[in-house]
Amino acid sequence: MEEMNIQHKGGMGFRVNVREHVIISDQPKEKGGVNEGPTPPELFIASLGTCIGVYAVWFCQKHKIAYEGMKLNIVWAKSTNAPTRIEQIDITVSLPEGCPETLKKGLHEQAEKCLVHNTITYPPEINIVI
Repeated sequence: MEEMNIQHKGGMGFRVNVREHVIISDQPKEKGGVNEGPTPPELFIASLGTCIGVYAVWFCQKHKIAYEGMKLNIVWAKSTNAPTRIEQIDITVSLPEGCPETLKKGLHEQAEKCLVHNTITYPPEINIVI
């Protein structure tokens, strides 16, 4: 198993220590934070997008497709029904020179193999201990 540690910074902020990296998560001022970093849902969406990006790069490298400067645009919506959650996520992957039509299906399939995507699709057992 892998591990990370998260410590409350004060207010609505948290400091995430993972390997030798530090990530700050906070809420915007209008939600009681001081806006020092992305919110947890924004980090979640960023995690999904960057994971898909990595899998897309692997595909592009294997098939000799240009990927430097790749962009991912992600739009998401919260559910208006209980329970509180993100209800829809739309991701557009744009390669600098486009993807040949003959490889688009393969790129799409590779993107869906991303660890984070699969974790959402097949939810893990989550155990919270207080």
